[in-house]
Amino acid sequence: MPRFDANPKPTSSTHALAELSGARVVVTGATGFIGRHVMDALDRVGAHGVAVVDRVHADRVHADRGRTLLSGPELSVFDDPMQIAKLVAALRPDYVIHLYAEITTERTVRAIESTLRRNLLPSIALMEACIETKVRRMILMGSGEEFGPVTGPFDDSTIPDPPSPYGASKAATTSYAKMFYRAFELPVTVLRPTVAYGPFQSPRMLIPQIMDALRANRPIDVTEGRQTRDFIHVSDVAEGLLTALVRAETNGRSYNLGSGEVVTVKQCLSLIEEISGRKGLIRFGALPYKKGEIFSYEPLLSQTESALGWKAETSLRAGLASTWNWFVSQGAE
Repeated sequence: MPRFDANPKPTSSTHALAELSGARVVVTGATGFIGRHVMDALDRVGAHGVAVVDRVHADRVHADRGRTLLSGPELSVFDDPMQIAKLVAALRPDYVIHLYAEITTERTVRAIESTLRRNLLPSIALMEACIETKVRRMILMGSGEEFGPVTGPFDDSTIPDPPSPYGASKAATTSYAKMFYRAFELPVTVLRPTVAYGPFQSPRMLIPQIMDALRANRPIDVTEGRQTRDFIHVSDVAEGLLTALVRAETNGRSYNLGSGEVVTVKQCLSLIEEISGRKGLIRFGALPYKKGEIFSYEPLLSQTESALGWKAETSLRAGLASTWNWFVSQGAE
Protein backbone atom coordinates (compact mmCIF):
# COMPACT_ATOMS: atom_id res chain seq x y z
CA MET A 1 0.00 0.00 0.00
CA PRO A 2 1.43 3.44 -0.88
CA ARG A 3 2.15 5.71 2.02
CA PHE A 4 -0.05 8.75 2.67
CA ASP A 5 1.25 11.81 0.83
CA ALA A 6 0.65 14.63 3.29
CA ASN A 7 1.86 17.40 1.01
CA PRO A 8 2.48 16.38 -2.59
CA LYS A 9 3.01 19.87 -4.00
CA PRO A 10 6.57 21.14 -4.56
CA THR A 11 7.64 23.62 -1.89
CA SER A 12 9.95 26.60 -1.57
CA SER A 13 12.53 24.60 0.41
CA THR A 14 12.67 21.58 -1.92
CA HIS A 15 16.15 22.51 -3.20
CA ALA A 16 17.55 22.95 0.32
CA LEU A 17 16.13 19.60 1.41
CA ALA A 18 18.06 17.83 -1.36
CA GLU A 19 20.92 17.74 1.17
CA LEU A 20 18.95 15.09 3.07
CA SER A 21 18.91 12.65 0.16
CA GLY A 22 20.54 9.44 1.32
CA ALA A 23 21.03 10.76 4.87
CA ARG A 24 20.22 8.56 7.85
CA VAL A 25 17.60 10.36 9.97
CA VAL A 26 16.32 8.96 13.27
CA VAL A 27 12.83 10.09 14.31
CA THR A 28 11.71 9.32 17.85
CA GLY A 29 7.95 9.11 18.31
CA ALA A 30 7.62 8.35 14.60
CA THR A 31 4.16 6.78 14.90
CA GLY A 32 2.67 9.92 16.46
CA PHE A 33 0.58 12.49 14.61
CA ILE A 34 3.49 14.69 13.53
CA GLY A 35 5.98 11.83 13.43
CA ARG A 36 4.24 9.88 10.69
CA HIS A 37 4.07 13.01 8.50
CA VAL A 38 7.76 13.63 9.11
CA MET A 39 8.52 10.06 8.03
CA ASP A 40 6.55 10.60 4.82
CA ALA A 41 8.37 13.89 4.17
CA LEU A 42 11.74 12.18 4.67
CA ASP A 43 10.72 9.50 2.21
CA ARG A 44 9.84 12.12 -0.40
CA VAL A 45 13.27 13.77 -0.22
CA GLY A 46 15.09 10.43 -0.43
CA ALA A 47 16.31 10.28 3.17
CA HIS A 48 16.66 7.01 5.06
CA GLY A 49 14.20 7.40 7.93
CA VAL A 50 14.65 5.27 11.04
CA ALA A 51 11.70 5.10 13.45
CA VAL A 52 12.34 4.85 17.19
CA VAL A 53 9.06 4.14 19.00
CA ASP A 54 7.79 2.73 22.28
CA ARG A 55 6.59 -0.87 22.23
CA VAL A 56 2.91 0.02 22.69
CA HIS A 57 2.90 2.08 19.50
CA ALA A 58 5.13 -0.39 17.66
CA ASP A 59 2.42 -3.00 18.16
CA ARG A 60 0.01 -0.67 16.37
CA VAL A 61 2.30 0.19 13.47
CA HIS A 62 0.30 -1.84 10.96
CA ALA A 63 -3.16 -1.29 12.39
CA ASP A 64 -4.28 2.24 11.56
CA ARG A 65 -7.41 1.96 9.37
CA GLY A 66 -5.68 -0.50 7.10
CA ARG A 67 -2.78 1.82 6.35
CA THR A 68 0.66 0.26 6.57
CA LEU A 69 2.54 2.73 8.69
CA LEU A 70 6.28 3.00 8.27
CA SER A 71 6.40 0.38 5.55
CA GLY A 72 10.05 0.31 4.65
CA PRO A 73 11.94 2.26 7.31
CA GLU A 74 13.92 0.59 10.04
CA LEU A 75 12.03 0.26 13.30
CA SER A 76 13.74 0.35 16.69
CA VAL A 77 11.63 -0.26 19.80
CA PHE A 78 12.03 0.76 23.44
CA ASP A 79 10.17 -0.16 26.61
CA ASP A 80 11.41 2.74 28.72
CA PRO A 81 12.17 6.25 27.34
CA MET A 82 15.55 6.18 29.05
CA GLN A 83 16.52 3.53 26.48
CA ILE A 84 16.10 6.00 23.60
CA ALA A 85 19.61 7.45 23.90
CA LYS A 86 21.29 4.05 23.76
CA LEU A 87 19.18 2.96 20.77
CA VAL A 88 19.92 6.15 18.84
CA ALA A 89 23.63 5.94 19.58
CA ALA A 90 23.68 2.38 18.21
CA LEU A 91 21.89 3.51 15.03
CA ARG A 92 24.65 6.06 14.22
CA PRO A 93 22.38 8.58 12.49
CA ASP A 94 23.39 11.66 10.53
CA TYR A 95 20.45 13.60 11.96
CA VAL A 96 18.00 13.19 14.84
CA ILE A 97 14.44 14.55 15.18
CA HIS A 98 13.22 14.03 18.75
CA LEU A 99 9.41 14.08 18.83
CA TYR A 100 8.72 11.55 21.56
CA ALA A 101 7.13 12.97 24.73
CA GLU A 102 4.45 12.23 27.25
CA ILE A 103 1.74 14.83 26.69
CA THR A 104 -0.52 15.42 29.67
CA THR A 105 -2.79 18.18 30.94
CA GLU A 106 -2.54 16.93 34.53
CA ARG A 107 -1.37 19.34 37.20
CA THR A 108 -0.49 16.80 39.86
CA VAL A 109 2.57 15.57 41.72
CA ARG A 110 2.34 12.33 39.73
CA ALA A 111 2.57 14.34 36.49
CA ILE A 112 5.71 16.08 37.76
CA GLU A 113 7.42 12.74 38.28
CA SER A 114 6.25 11.20 34.99
CA THR A 115 7.14 14.20 32.78
CA LEU A 116 10.55 14.41 34.44
CA ARG A 117 11.15 10.70 33.87
CA ARG A 118 9.64 10.45 30.39
CA ASN A 119 10.37 13.89 28.87
CA LEU A 120 13.25 15.80 30.44
CA LEU A 121 15.70 13.08 31.50
CA PRO A 122 15.45 11.04 28.25
CA SER A 123 15.95 14.24 26.23
CA ILE A 124 19.09 15.13 28.20
CA ALA A 125 20.44 11.60 27.75
CA LEU A 126 19.69 11.77 24.03
CA MET A 127 21.56 15.08 23.69
CA GLU A 128 24.57 13.45 25.38
CA ALA A 129 24.36 10.55 22.91
CA CYS A 130 24.18 12.96 19.96
CA ILE A 131 27.39 14.62 21.14
CA GLU A 132 29.15 11.25 21.34
CA THR A 133 27.95 10.13 17.90
CA LYS A 134 28.66 13.56 16.33
CA VAL A 135 25.28 14.01 14.61
CA ARG A 136 25.14 16.74 12.01
CA ARG A 137 22.07 18.30 13.63
CA MET A 138 19.42 17.52 16.20
CA ILE A 139 15.87 18.91 16.27
CA LEU A 140 13.87 18.93 19.51
CA MET A 141 10.11 19.41 19.59
CA GLY A 142 9.14 22.23 21.92
CA SER A 143 5.70 23.45 22.94
CA GLY A 144 3.76 26.69 23.30
CA GLU A 145 2.95 25.39 26.78
CA GLU A 146 6.43 26.55 27.77
CA PHE A 147 5.18 30.16 27.75
CA GLY A 148 2.07 29.61 29.85
CA PRO A 149 -0.55 32.37 30.03
CA VAL A 150 1.13 34.61 27.47
CA THR A 151 -1.17 37.20 25.91
CA GLY A 152 -0.46 38.65 22.50
CA PRO A 153 2.66 38.21 20.35
CA PHE A 154 5.52 36.02 21.58
CA ASP A 155 8.81 34.66 20.25
CA ASP A 156 12.12 33.22 21.48
CA SER A 157 12.78 36.33 23.59
CA THR A 158 9.57 35.84 25.60
CA ILE A 159 10.30 34.58 29.13
CA PRO A 160 8.94 31.03 29.69
CA ASP A 161 6.28 30.73 32.38
CA PRO A 162 5.03 27.12 32.20
CA PRO A 163 1.70 26.49 33.98
CA SER A 164 1.93 22.69 34.10
CA PRO A 165 4.38 19.83 34.67
CA TYR A 166 4.31 19.08 30.93
CA GLY A 167 5.09 22.71 30.07
CA ALA A 168 7.86 22.80 32.67
CA SER A 169 9.43 19.63 31.26
CA LYS A 170 9.43 21.20 27.79
CA ALA A 171 10.81 24.55 29.00
CA ALA A 172 13.57 22.75 30.91
CA THR A 173 14.42 20.67 27.82
CA THR A 174 14.70 23.87 25.75
CA SER A 175 16.98 25.40 28.38
CA TYR A 176 19.21 22.30 28.41
CA ALA A 177 19.34 22.29 24.61
CA LYS A 178 20.67 25.85 24.55
CA MET A 179 23.19 24.95 27.25
CA PHE A 180 24.32 21.88 25.28
CA TYR A 181 24.97 24.12 22.28
CA ARG A 182 26.94 26.72 24.25
CA ALA A 183 28.87 24.34 26.48
CA PHE A 184 29.38 21.37 24.17
CA GLU A 185 28.69 22.76 20.67
CA LEU A 186 25.84 20.32 20.07
CA PRO A 187 24.13 21.43 16.83
CA VAL A 188 20.61 21.45 18.25
CA THR A 189 17.51 23.50 17.43
CA VAL A 190 14.15 23.63 19.23
CA LEU A 191 11.00 24.14 17.17
CA ARG A 192 7.60 24.97 18.67
CA PRO A 193 4.65 24.30 16.35
CA THR A 194 1.48 26.28 16.97
CA VAL A 195 -1.90 24.50 16.77
CA ALA A 196 -1.22 21.70 14.29
CA TYR A 197 -4.03 19.85 12.51
CA GLY A 198 -4.43 17.40 9.64
CA PRO A 199 -4.81 13.69 8.82
CA PHE A 200 -4.24 11.12 11.59
CA GLN A 201 -4.62 13.62 14.45
CA SER A 202 -5.84 12.28 17.80
CA PRO A 203 -9.65 12.28 18.04
CA ARG A 204 -9.41 14.08 21.39
CA MET A 205 -8.26 17.28 19.66
CA LEU A 206 -10.71 20.03 18.66
CA ILE A 207 -10.70 19.84 14.86
CA PRO A 208 -11.07 16.02 14.69
CA GLN A 209 -13.88 16.25 17.26
CA ILE A 210 -15.71 18.80 15.14
CA MET A 211 -15.20 16.90 11.89
CA ASP A 212 -16.33 13.64 13.48
CA ALA A 213 -19.55 15.29 14.68
CA LEU A 214 -20.27 16.93 11.32
CA ARG A 215 -19.52 13.74 9.41
CA ALA A 216 -22.10 11.96 11.57
CA ASN A 217 -24.58 14.88 11.38
CA ARG A 218 -24.36 15.10 15.17
CA PRO A 219 -24.65 18.38 17.15
CA ILE A 220 -21.58 19.37 19.14
CA ASP A 221 -21.27 21.95 21.93
CA VAL A 222 -18.38 24.44 21.98
CA THR A 223 -17.53 27.78 23.60
CA GLU A 224 -18.26 31.13 21.96
CA GLY A 225 -14.87 30.72 20.26
CA ARG A 226 -13.45 34.19 20.82
CA GLN A 227 -9.94 32.78 21.45
CA THR A 228 -7.39 33.60 18.75
CA ARG A 229 -5.14 30.81 17.48
CA ASP A 230 -2.62 30.12 14.72
CA PHE A 231 -3.61 26.82 13.06
CA ILE A 232 -0.88 25.17 10.98
CA HIS A 233 -1.31 22.18 8.69
CA VAL A 234 0.82 19.21 9.73
CA SER A 235 2.48 19.00 6.30
CA ASP A 236 3.92 22.49 6.86
CA VAL A 237 5.14 21.43 10.31
CA ALA A 238 6.92 18.43 8.79
CA GLU A 239 8.58 20.54 6.13
CA GLY A 240 9.64 23.11 8.72
CA LEU A 241 11.28 20.39 10.80
CA LEU A 242 13.18 19.03 7.81
CA THR A 243 14.24 22.50 6.71
CA ALA A 244 15.71 23.18 10.15
CA LEU A 245 17.85 20.04 9.77
CA VAL A 246 19.87 21.69 7.01
CA ARG A 247 20.17 25.16 8.58
CA ALA A 248 23.33 25.46 10.68
CA GLU A 249 22.49 29.06 11.59
CA THR A 250 19.60 27.83 13.76
CA ASN A 251 21.90 26.02 16.21
CA GLY A 252 21.29 26.85 19.85
CA ARG A 253 18.03 28.68 19.16
CA SER A 254 14.31 28.00 19.47
CA TYR A 255 11.68 29.08 16.96
CA ASN A 256 7.93 29.11 16.50
CA LEU A 257 6.47 27.19 13.57
CA GLY A 258 3.18 28.75 12.55
CA SER A 259 1.05 29.63 9.56
CA GLY A 260 0.93 33.36 10.29
CA GLU A 261 -2.84 33.20 9.82
CA VAL A 262 -4.26 34.12 13.23
CA VAL A 263 -8.03 33.62 13.49
CA THR A 264 -10.58 33.09 16.22
CA VAL A 265 -11.62 29.55 17.06
CA LYS A 266 -15.13 30.46 15.88
CA GLN A 267 -13.79 31.57 12.49
CA CYS A 268 -11.94 28.26 12.13
CA LEU A 269 -14.93 26.12 13.07
CA SER A 270 -17.30 28.18 10.92
CA LEU A 271 -14.96 27.55 7.99
CA ILE A 272 -15.23 23.81 8.65
CA GLU A 273 -19.02 24.17 8.61
CA GLU A 274 -18.82 25.95 5.27
CA ILE A 275 -16.44 23.40 3.74
CA SER A 276 -18.50 20.44 4.94
CA GLY A 277 -21.84 21.97 3.97
CA ARG A 278 -23.24 20.86 7.32
CA LYS A 279 -24.22 24.06 9.10
CA GLY A 280 -26.10 24.52 12.35
CA LEU A 281 -24.57 21.52 14.14
CA ILE A 282 -21.87 23.46 15.99
CA ARG A 283 -23.53 25.06 19.01
CA PHE A 284 -21.39 28.08 19.82
CA GLY A 285 -21.63 29.32 23.40
CA ALA A 286 -23.06 26.05 24.74
CA LEU A 287 -19.90 25.42 26.79
CA PRO A 288 -18.15 27.79 29.21
CA TYR A 289 -14.53 28.76 28.72
CA LYS A 290 -11.97 26.76 30.66
CA LYS A 291 -10.43 28.27 33.76
CA GLY A 292 -7.32 30.19 32.73
CA GLU A 293 -8.32 30.19 29.03
CA ILE A 294 -5.80 32.06 26.85
CA PHE A 295 -7.68 34.40 24.52
CA SER A 296 -4.89 36.16 22.65
CA TYR A 297 -2.29 33.80 21.16
CA GLU A 298 -0.05 35.18 18.42
CA PRO A 299 3.33 33.55 17.73
CA LEU A 300 5.78 35.84 15.98
CA LEU A 301 7.29 34.16 12.93
CA SER A 302 9.69 36.66 11.37
CA GLN A 303 12.73 35.14 13.12
CA THR A 304 11.69 31.66 11.99
CA GLU A 305 11.15 32.64 8.37
CA SER A 306 14.45 34.53 8.26
CA ALA A 307 16.55 31.81 9.91
CA LEU A 308 15.00 28.82 8.14
CA GLY A 309 14.21 30.42 4.78
CA TRP A 310 10.88 28.68 5.27
CA LYS A 311 7.25 29.77 5.33
CA ALA A 312 4.07 27.75 5.75
CA GLU A 313 2.37 27.35 2.38
CA THR A 314 -1.01 25.80 3.24
CA SER A 315 -3.82 28.29 3.84
CA LEU A 316 -6.32 27.50 6.57
CA ARG A 317 -9.11 27.03 4.04
CA ALA A 318 -7.06 24.68 1.85
CA GLY A 319 -5.75 22.73 4.84
CA LEU A 320 -9.18 22.28 6.41
CA ALA A 321 -10.67 21.27 3.06
CA SER A 322 -8.06 18.58 2.44
CA THR A 323 -8.36 17.38 6.04
CA TRP A 324 -12.16 17.16 5.76
CA ASN A 325 -11.90 15.18 2.51
CA TRP A 326 -9.42 12.79 4.14
CA PHE A 327 -11.54 12.52 7.27
CA VAL A 328 -14.72 11.65 5.39
CA SER A 329 -12.86 9.01 3.38
CA GLN A 330 -11.64 7.19 6.49
CA GLY A 331 -14.75 5.69 8.03
CA ALA A 332 -18.41 4.91 7.89
CA GLU A 333 -20.99 7.45 8.92
